[in-house]
Amino acid sequence: LHKEYRRQRQMCIRDSGSGLLQAAELAPLPGLADSIDAYRRLVGDALGEGQAVWQLGPERYRVAPAAQPPQEGAQRVSDAAPIGQWLSKRLIAPLQASIGARRRLIVSPDGALAMLPFEALPVDGELLAQRHSVGYVQSLSMMELLQRRSASYGRLPPRKAMLAIGNPVYEGQAGAAQPSGKRGAAAGDDALLSARASAESEEGIGAAVEELRENSWENLPGTQRELESIARVFRHRQIDLISGADATEQNLQRLDRGGELAKYRHLLFSVHGYLSPSVPALSALVLGQVDNPPSVDGYVTAAEWPGYTLRSDLVVMSACETGIGKVVAGDGVMGLPYALYVAGNVNTVMTLWPVSDESTARFMEAFFARIERKLPVERALAETKRAFAEGEYGERLRKPVYWAPFVLYGT
Repeated sequence: LHKEYRRQRQMCIRDSGSGLLQAAELAPLPGLADSIDAYRRLVGDALGEGQAVWQLGPERYRVAPAAQPPQEGAQRVSDAAPIGQWLSKRLIAPLQASIGARRRLIVSPDGALAMLPFEALPVDGELLAQRHSVGYVQSLSMMELLQRRSASYGRLPPRKAMLAIGNPVYEGQAGAAQPSGKRGAAAGDDALLSARASAESEEGIGAAVEELRENSWENLPGTQRELESIARVFRHRQIDLISGADATEQNLQRLDRGGELAKYRHLLFSVHGYLSPSVPALSALVLGQVDNPPSVDGYVTAAEWPGYTLRSDLVVMSACETGIGKVVAGDGVMGLPYALYVAGNVNTVMTLWPVSDESTARFMEAFFARIERKLPVERALAETKRAFAEGEYGERLRKPVYWAPFVLYGT
Protein backbone atom coordinates (compact mmCIF):
# COMPACT_ATOMS: atom_id res chain seq x y z
CA LEU A 1 0.00 0.00 0.00
CA HIS A 2 2.61 2.53 0.97
CA LYS A 3 5.66 4.16 -0.47
CA GLU A 4 7.62 6.38 1.88
CA TYR A 5 6.04 9.82 2.02
CA ARG A 6 9.48 11.44 2.29
CA ARG A 7 10.35 10.30 -1.23
CA GLN A 8 7.09 10.23 -3.15
CA ARG A 9 4.34 11.29 -0.75
CA GLN A 10 2.28 8.64 -2.51
CA MET A 11 0.02 5.80 -1.44
CA CYS A 12 -1.05 3.08 -3.84
CA ILE A 13 -3.27 0.03 -4.10
CA ARG A 14 -2.04 -2.94 -6.08
CA ASP A 15 -4.24 -5.83 -7.13
CA SER A 16 -2.46 -9.17 -7.54
CA GLY A 17 -4.34 -9.82 -10.76
CA SER A 18 -4.30 -6.51 -12.59
CA GLY A 19 -1.38 -4.53 -11.16
CA LEU A 20 -1.54 -0.91 -10.02
CA LEU A 21 -5.09 0.33 -9.73
CA GLN A 22 -4.78 3.76 -8.19
CA ALA A 23 -2.30 6.10 -6.57
CA ALA A 24 -3.17 8.89 -4.15
CA GLU A 25 -0.87 11.80 -3.40
CA LEU A 26 -0.25 12.55 0.27
CA ALA A 27 0.12 16.02 1.63
CA PRO A 28 3.50 16.71 3.27
CA LEU A 29 3.49 15.28 6.80
CA PRO A 30 6.19 16.96 8.89
CA GLY A 31 7.14 14.97 11.96
CA LEU A 32 5.40 11.77 10.78
CA ALA A 33 8.13 9.49 12.17
CA ASP A 34 7.90 11.12 15.61
CA SER A 35 4.11 10.90 15.62
CA ILE A 36 4.16 7.22 14.65
CA ASP A 37 6.67 6.53 17.42
CA ALA A 38 4.45 8.36 19.92
CA TYR A 39 1.36 6.41 18.80
CA ARG A 40 3.10 3.04 18.94
CA ARG A 41 4.45 3.68 22.42
CA LEU A 42 1.11 4.87 23.81
CA VAL A 43 -0.92 2.06 22.23
CA GLY A 44 1.67 -0.50 23.29
CA ASP A 45 2.24 0.83 26.81
CA ALA A 46 5.89 0.98 25.74
CA LEU A 47 7.08 4.31 27.10
CA GLY A 48 10.39 4.02 28.89
CA GLU A 49 10.89 5.16 32.45
CA GLY A 50 10.83 8.94 32.61
CA GLN A 51 9.43 9.32 29.09
CA ALA A 52 6.23 11.01 27.96
CA VAL A 53 4.42 11.91 24.74
CA TRP A 54 4.19 15.60 23.98
CA GLN A 55 1.95 17.40 21.46
CA LEU A 56 3.98 20.06 19.68
CA GLY A 57 1.22 21.38 17.47
CA PRO A 58 -2.13 20.44 15.90
CA GLU A 59 -0.67 17.39 14.10
CA ARG A 60 2.76 16.81 15.64
CA TYR A 61 3.72 14.54 18.54
CA ARG A 62 7.03 13.45 20.01
CA VAL A 63 8.39 11.20 22.76
CA ALA A 64 10.64 13.15 25.10
CA PRO A 65 11.62 13.21 28.78
CA ALA A 66 8.62 13.72 31.03
CA ALA A 67 10.46 16.34 33.04
CA GLN A 68 11.56 18.37 30.03
CA PRO A 69 9.07 19.47 27.33
CA PRO A 70 10.74 19.43 23.90
CA GLN A 71 9.61 22.96 23.15
CA GLU A 72 7.79 25.84 24.77
CA GLY A 73 4.03 25.33 24.83
CA ALA A 74 4.18 21.56 24.33
CA GLN A 75 1.27 19.70 25.95
CA ARG A 76 1.67 16.30 27.55
CA VAL A 77 -0.55 13.58 26.00
CA SER A 78 -1.61 10.28 27.55
CA ASP A 79 -4.39 9.22 25.14
CA ALA A 80 -3.38 7.55 21.86
CA ALA A 81 -6.82 8.06 20.26
CA PRO A 82 -6.27 11.57 18.79
CA ILE A 83 -2.95 10.49 17.27
CA GLY A 84 -4.56 7.39 15.79
CA GLN A 85 -7.38 9.44 14.30
CA TRP A 86 -4.93 11.84 12.70
CA LEU A 87 -2.80 9.02 11.26
CA SER A 88 -5.89 7.29 9.89
CA LYS A 89 -7.07 10.54 8.29
CA ARG A 90 -3.73 11.07 6.60
CA LEU A 91 -2.82 7.49 5.66
CA ILE A 92 -6.04 5.49 5.27
CA ALA A 93 -8.71 8.00 4.25
CA PRO A 94 -7.08 8.89 0.88
CA LEU A 95 -7.51 5.24 -0.19
CA GLN A 96 -10.88 4.56 1.39
CA ALA A 97 -12.84 4.57 -1.86
CA SER A 98 -10.36 2.27 -3.55
CA ILE A 99 -10.12 -0.13 -0.62
CA GLY A 100 -13.88 -0.50 -0.62
CA ALA A 101 -15.04 -3.95 0.41
CA ARG A 102 -11.70 -5.67 -0.06
CA ARG A 103 -11.09 -7.80 2.99
CA ARG A 104 -7.32 -8.14 2.72
CA LEU A 105 -4.78 -5.31 2.67
CA ILE A 106 -1.06 -5.71 2.00
CA VAL A 107 1.17 -2.95 3.36
CA SER A 108 4.66 -2.48 1.97
CA PRO A 109 6.01 0.09 4.41
CA ASP A 110 9.11 2.23 4.12
CA GLY A 111 10.79 4.25 6.82
CA ALA A 112 8.79 5.04 9.92
CA LEU A 113 5.65 3.43 8.44
CA ALA A 114 7.21 0.06 9.27
CA MET A 115 6.78 0.91 12.95
CA LEU A 116 3.04 1.58 12.68
CA PRO A 117 0.42 -1.04 13.71
CA PHE A 118 -2.06 -0.18 10.95
CA GLU A 119 -4.63 -2.62 12.38
CA ALA A 120 -5.05 -0.43 15.46
CA LEU A 121 -5.99 2.68 13.46
CA PRO A 122 -9.64 3.80 13.72
CA VAL A 123 -11.83 3.83 10.60
CA ASP A 124 -15.44 5.05 10.83
CA GLY A 125 -15.94 4.02 14.44
CA GLU A 126 -14.16 0.68 14.14
CA LEU A 127 -10.57 -0.43 14.14
CA LEU A 128 -9.00 -1.40 10.83
CA ALA A 129 -8.51 -4.93 12.23
CA GLN A 130 -12.28 -5.31 12.51
CA ARG A 131 -12.76 -4.61 8.79
CA HIS A 132 -9.70 -6.05 7.10
CA SER A 133 -6.93 -8.55 7.46
CA VAL A 134 -3.62 -6.70 7.19
CA GLY A 135 -0.35 -8.21 6.09
CA TYR A 136 3.07 -6.68 5.53
CA VAL A 137 5.84 -7.31 3.05
CA GLN A 138 9.20 -5.63 2.49
CA SER A 139 8.42 -5.06 -1.20
CA LEU A 140 6.16 -6.35 -3.96
CA SER A 141 9.11 -8.18 -5.50
CA MET A 142 9.68 -9.89 -2.13
CA MET A 143 6.04 -10.96 -2.11
CA GLU A 144 6.53 -12.68 -5.46
CA LEU A 145 9.62 -14.50 -4.16
CA LEU A 146 7.74 -15.64 -1.06
CA GLN A 147 4.81 -16.89 -3.11
CA ARG A 148 7.15 -18.93 -5.29
CA ARG A 149 8.88 -20.38 -2.23
CA SER A 150 5.54 -21.25 -0.63
CA ALA A 151 4.46 -23.07 -3.79
CA SER A 152 7.72 -25.01 -3.91
CA TYR A 153 7.37 -26.04 -0.25
CA GLY A 154 4.01 -27.57 -1.11
CA ARG A 155 5.94 -30.18 -3.10
CA LEU A 156 8.24 -31.15 -0.21
CA PRO A 157 7.91 -34.51 1.57
CA PRO A 158 5.62 -34.31 4.64
CA ARG A 159 7.10 -32.18 7.40
CA LYS A 160 6.49 -32.24 11.14
CA ALA A 161 3.83 -29.81 12.29
CA MET A 162 5.82 -27.71 14.75
CA LEU A 163 8.91 -27.11 16.82
CA ALA A 164 8.16 -24.88 19.83
CA ILE A 165 10.98 -23.46 21.95
CA GLY A 166 10.31 -21.50 25.13
CA ASN A 167 10.82 -20.86 28.81
CA PRO A 168 14.64 -20.73 28.61
CA VAL A 169 16.63 -20.49 31.83
CA TYR A 170 17.79 -16.90 32.08
CA GLU A 171 18.50 -16.71 35.81
CA GLY A 172 19.56 -19.32 38.36
CA GLN A 173 17.19 -19.98 41.23
CA ALA A 174 19.44 -18.36 43.81
CA GLY A 175 19.39 -14.91 42.28
CA ALA A 176 16.21 -15.03 40.29
CA ALA A 177 14.12 -11.87 40.23
CA GLN A 178 10.36 -11.81 40.22
CA PRO A 179 9.07 -12.09 36.64
CA SER A 180 7.86 -8.78 35.25
CA GLY A 181 5.30 -10.34 32.89
CA LYS A 182 6.93 -8.57 29.92
CA ARG A 183 8.96 -10.41 27.32
CA GLY A 184 11.95 -8.08 27.35
CA ALA A 185 14.41 -6.43 29.70
CA ALA A 186 13.58 -3.34 31.68
CA ALA A 187 14.20 -0.09 29.82
CA GLY A 188 17.35 1.68 30.87
CA ASP A 189 19.30 -1.44 31.84
CA ASP A 190 22.97 -0.44 31.87
CA ALA A 191 24.18 -3.46 29.90
CA LEU A 192 21.55 -2.96 27.19
CA LEU A 193 22.33 0.73 26.82
CA SER A 194 26.06 0.04 26.66
CA ALA A 195 25.51 -2.67 24.04
CA ARG A 196 23.41 -0.37 21.90
CA ALA A 197 26.15 2.25 22.06
CA SER A 198 28.77 -0.30 20.97
CA ALA A 199 26.56 -1.48 18.14
CA GLU A 200 26.39 1.85 16.36
CA SER A 201 28.64 0.28 13.75
CA GLU A 202 28.79 -3.21 12.26
CA GLU A 203 32.34 -3.52 13.60
CA GLY A 204 31.05 -3.17 17.14
CA ILE A 205 28.69 -6.15 17.04
CA GLY A 206 31.13 -8.54 18.72
CA ALA A 207 31.76 -6.14 21.59
CA ALA A 208 28.03 -5.44 21.87
CA VAL A 209 27.19 -9.13 22.21
CA GLU A 210 29.78 -9.46 24.96
CA GLU A 211 28.13 -6.58 26.81
CA LEU A 212 24.70 -8.14 26.31
CA ARG A 213 25.91 -11.25 28.09
CA GLU A 214 26.19 -9.10 31.22
CA ASN A 215 22.49 -8.28 31.07
CA SER A 216 20.07 -10.07 33.40
CA TRP A 217 17.02 -11.36 31.57
CA GLU A 218 14.09 -12.37 33.72
CA ASN A 219 12.63 -15.87 33.49
CA LEU A 220 9.34 -16.23 31.61
CA PRO A 221 7.24 -18.93 33.29
CA GLY A 222 4.20 -17.96 31.21
CA THR A 223 5.93 -19.23 28.11
CA GLN A 224 5.86 -22.78 29.50
CA ARG A 225 2.08 -22.57 29.74
CA GLU A 226 2.04 -21.21 26.20
CA LEU A 227 3.99 -24.20 24.89
CA GLU A 228 1.78 -26.65 26.75
CA SER A 229 -1.43 -25.07 25.48
CA ILE A 230 -0.18 -25.16 21.89
CA ALA A 231 0.86 -28.79 22.33
CA ARG A 232 -2.76 -29.53 23.25
CA VAL A 233 -3.91 -27.75 20.11
CA PHE A 234 -1.62 -29.93 17.97
CA ARG A 235 -2.17 -33.11 19.99
CA HIS A 236 -2.98 -35.19 16.90
CA ARG A 237 0.00 -33.98 14.90
CA GLN A 238 3.77 -34.14 15.21
CA ILE A 239 4.96 -31.40 17.53
CA ASP A 240 8.22 -31.19 19.48
CA LEU A 241 8.72 -28.98 22.53
CA ILE A 242 12.06 -27.73 23.82
CA SER A 243 11.93 -25.80 27.07
CA GLY A 244 13.73 -25.04 30.31
CA ALA A 245 17.41 -25.95 30.44
CA ASP A 246 17.17 -27.45 26.93
CA ALA A 247 16.03 -24.21 25.29
CA THR A 248 19.54 -23.12 24.31
CA GLU A 249 21.32 -21.83 21.26
CA GLN A 250 23.60 -24.86 21.43
CA ASN A 251 20.64 -27.21 20.97
CA LEU A 252 19.26 -25.07 18.14
CA GLN A 253 22.63 -25.32 16.40
CA ARG A 254 22.64 -29.08 16.93
CA LEU A 255 19.21 -29.44 15.31
CA ASP A 256 20.39 -27.35 12.38
CA ARG A 257 23.60 -29.32 11.85
CA GLY A 258 21.62 -32.57 11.82
CA GLY A 259 19.14 -31.22 9.26
CA GLU A 260 16.27 -31.57 11.76
CA LEU A 261 15.41 -27.87 11.84
CA ALA A 262 14.45 -27.98 8.17
CA LYS A 263 11.83 -30.68 8.82
CA TYR A 264 9.25 -28.45 10.55
CA ARG A 265 6.42 -26.49 8.93
CA HIS A 266 6.05 -24.14 11.89
CA LEU A 267 8.58 -22.78 14.37
CA LEU A 268 7.61 -20.95 17.57
CA PHE A 269 10.02 -19.07 19.82
CA SER A 270 8.46 -18.00 23.14
CA VAL A 271 11.46 -16.14 24.49
CA HIS A 272 12.91 -12.70 25.12
CA GLY A 273 13.75 -10.59 22.09
CA TYR A 274 16.41 -7.92 21.79
CA LEU A 275 16.08 -4.94 19.47
CA SER A 276 19.02 -3.04 17.99
CA PRO A 277 17.52 0.01 16.24
CA SER A 278 20.90 1.07 14.85
CA VAL A 279 22.44 -2.22 13.69
CA PRO A 280 19.89 -4.77 12.43
CA ALA A 281 22.43 -7.60 12.49
CA LEU A 282 22.48 -7.42 16.31
CA SER A 283 18.71 -7.89 16.80
CA ALA A 284 18.24 -11.31 18.35
CA LEU A 285 16.10 -13.97 19.94
CA VAL A 286 17.48 -14.65 23.41
CA LEU A 287 17.78 -18.30 24.41
CA GLY A 288 19.14 -19.80 27.64
CA GLN A 289 21.78 -17.76 29.48
CA VAL A 290 22.85 -20.24 32.16
CA ASP A 291 25.69 -22.78 31.81
CA ASN A 292 26.49 -21.95 28.19
CA PRO A 293 29.93 -23.00 26.91
CA PRO A 294 32.34 -20.12 26.10
CA SER A 295 31.61 -20.39 22.37
CA VAL A 296 27.84 -19.88 22.82
CA ASP A 297 26.31 -16.59 23.94
CA GLY A 298 22.63 -17.52 23.73
CA TYR A 299 21.79 -14.70 21.29
CA VAL A 300 20.57 -15.93 17.91
CA THR A 301 21.15 -12.71 16.01
CA ALA A 302 19.94 -11.59 12.62
CA ALA A 303 23.55 -11.87 11.45
CA GLU A 304 23.53 -15.58 12.40
CA TRP A 305 20.13 -16.70 11.08
CA PRO A 306 21.23 -16.85 7.40
CA GLY A 307 23.64 -19.59 8.47
CA TYR A 308 20.70 -21.81 9.47
CA THR A 309 18.66 -23.91 7.04
CA LEU A 310 14.88 -23.67 7.31
CA ARG A 311 12.05 -25.03 5.20
CA SER A 312 9.28 -23.47 7.25
CA ASP A 313 5.96 -22.01 6.19
CA LEU A 314 5.82 -19.93 9.36
CA VAL A 315 8.10 -18.68 12.12
CA VAL A 316 6.42 -17.03 15.10
CA MET A 317 8.61 -14.90 17.34
CA SER A 318 6.52 -14.58 20.48
CA ALA A 319 8.97 -12.08 21.90
CA CYS A 320 9.44 -8.34 22.40
CA GLU A 321 9.87 -5.97 19.47
CA THR A 322 11.19 -8.64 17.12
CA GLY A 323 9.71 -6.89 14.11
CA ILE A 324 11.70 -3.69 14.46
CA GLY A 325 15.10 -3.55 12.89
CA LYS A 326 16.97 -0.72 11.28
CA VAL A 327 14.66 1.29 9.03
CA VAL A 328 16.29 1.79 5.64
CA ALA A 329 14.44 3.76 2.97
CA GLY A 330 13.45 1.46 0.13
CA ASP A 331 14.17 -1.75 2.02
CA GLY A 332 11.52 -1.73 4.73
CA VAL A 333 12.19 -3.28 8.11
CA MET A 334 15.56 -4.98 8.20
CA GLY A 335 16.72 -7.37 10.89
CA LEU A 336 15.17 -10.63 11.98
CA PRO A 337 12.32 -10.81 9.39
CA TYR A 338 14.66 -10.59 6.43
CA ALA A 339 17.27 -12.84 8.07
CA LEU A 340 14.68 -15.58 8.48
CA TYR A 341 13.71 -15.25 4.83
CA VAL A 342 17.35 -15.74 3.84
CA ALA A 343 17.44 -18.84 6.08
CA GLY A 344 14.53 -20.35 4.12
CA ASN A 345 11.36 -19.22 5.91
CA VAL A 346 8.18 -17.95 4.21
CA ASN A 347 5.87 -16.16 6.69
CA THR A 348 6.98 -14.48 9.91
CA VAL A 349 4.82 -13.25 12.78
CA MET A 350 6.62 -10.78 15.01
CA THR A 351 5.94 -7.98 17.47
CA LEU A 352 6.15 -4.19 17.45
CA TRP A 353 6.36 -3.64 21.21
CA PRO A 354 6.93 -5.55 24.48
CA VAL A 355 4.20 -8.12 24.96
CA SER A 356 2.46 -9.37 28.07
CA ASP A 357 3.51 -12.86 29.12
CA GLU A 358 0.00 -13.92 30.19
CA SER A 359 -2.05 -12.42 27.35
CA THR A 360 0.41 -13.58 24.70
CA ALA A 361 -0.03 -17.18 25.82
CA ARG A 362 -3.78 -16.84 25.24
CA PHE A 363 -3.25 -15.09 21.91
CA MET A 364 -0.90 -17.77 20.63
CA GLU A 365 -3.21 -20.60 21.66
CA ALA A 366 -6.08 -18.95 19.78
CA PHE A 367 -3.91 -18.24 16.74
CA PHE A 368 -2.46 -21.74 16.47
CA ALA A 369 -5.89 -23.32 16.95
CA ARG A 370 -6.81 -21.63 13.68
CA ILE A 371 -3.55 -22.70 12.05
CA GLU A 372 -4.26 -26.29 13.11
CA ARG A 373 -7.60 -26.04 11.31
CA LYS A 374 -5.54 -25.29 8.17
CA LEU A 375 -6.57 -21.65 7.83
CA PRO A 376 -4.12 -19.55 5.81
CA VAL A 377 -1.71 -17.68 8.09
CA GLU A 378 -3.04 -14.23 7.23
CA ARG A 379 -6.63 -15.29 7.88
CA ALA A 380 -5.74 -17.08 11.12
CA LEU A 381 -3.98 -13.99 12.46
CA ALA A 382 -6.70 -11.62 11.31
CA GLU A 383 -9.48 -13.70 12.88
CA THR A 384 -7.57 -13.95 16.15
CA LYS A 385 -7.04 -10.20 16.29
CA ARG A 386 -10.68 -9.56 15.47
CA ALA A 387 -11.83 -11.95 18.18
CA PHE A 388 -9.68 -10.18 20.77
CA ALA A 389 -10.74 -6.71 19.59
CA GLU A 390 -14.43 -7.66 19.79
CA GLY A 391 -14.20 -9.04 23.32
CA GLU A 392 -14.38 -12.81 22.77
CA TYR A 393 -11.48 -13.28 25.19
CA GLY A 394 -12.65 -10.78 27.80
CA GLU A 395 -13.14 -7.06 28.06
CA ARG A 396 -9.60 -6.34 29.27
CA LEU A 397 -7.98 -8.07 26.28
CA ARG A 398 -9.95 -5.94 23.81
CA LYS A 399 -7.28 -3.25 24.15
CA PRO A 400 -4.87 -3.08 21.18
CA VAL A 401 -1.91 -3.32 23.55
CA TYR A 402 -2.63 -7.06 23.81
CA TRP A 403 -3.27 -8.01 20.16
CA ALA A 404 -2.05 -5.25 17.83
CA PRO A 405 1.72 -5.81 18.25
CA PHE A 406 1.62 -9.08 16.31
CA VAL A 407 2.24 -8.40 12.63
CA LEU A 408 2.66 -10.76 9.69
CA TYR A 409 5.40 -10.37 7.12
CA GLY A 410 4.89 -12.76 4.25
CA THR A 411 2.48 -13.95 1.60
